[in-house]
Amino acid sequence: MKTLFTILTLLTVTSTAFAQDGDYDELMRKSRRARTTSTIMVATGPVIAAGGIGTLIYGLLQNEIAEPEPLFDANGNYVGDAPAKKYTTEIIIGAAGAAAGIALALTSIHFSNKASDLKREARKAKLKASTDRISIPGLQNGFANNRARQFKLSLIVPLGR
Repeated sequence: MKTLFTILTLLTVTSTAFAQDGDYDELMRKSRRARTTSTIMVATGPVIAAGGIGTLIYGLLQNEIAEPEPLFDANGNYVGDAPAKKYTTEIIIGAAGAAAGIALALTSIHFSNKASDLKREARKAKLKASTDRISIPGLQNGFANNRARQFKLSLIVPLGR
């Protein structure tokens, strides 16, 4: 009996030492938040990239088809041609937007992996030790107000994925 108790105590101590760091509900909440962040990033990244590419194409096309504008003096006489407007701002903003959108979409991979890891960690087998106040029938001569503290040891083993 002493050997069995010693082995059980040693198993309890080693299992709780290797058990997960957080609570199941806390890990699942973190997993859901990471999954939501990943979904938002996956949805907004390509939209931002598409807007950036559109702005970039607009700037490049306008640079190509821009014509010099004629200049006239105060009397309405032709003076010369003004240089064509450059659309470098649109090109730079479009390129930056496209790069930012692609980077945002790729960053979502990290949050998706984090969500999967947290969910896997939450579903691992764990040994939980706690104390509960429970009613024990027949203790202290009846059922009323006979709450006793009892040590509770629970082994949770996931059966699903």
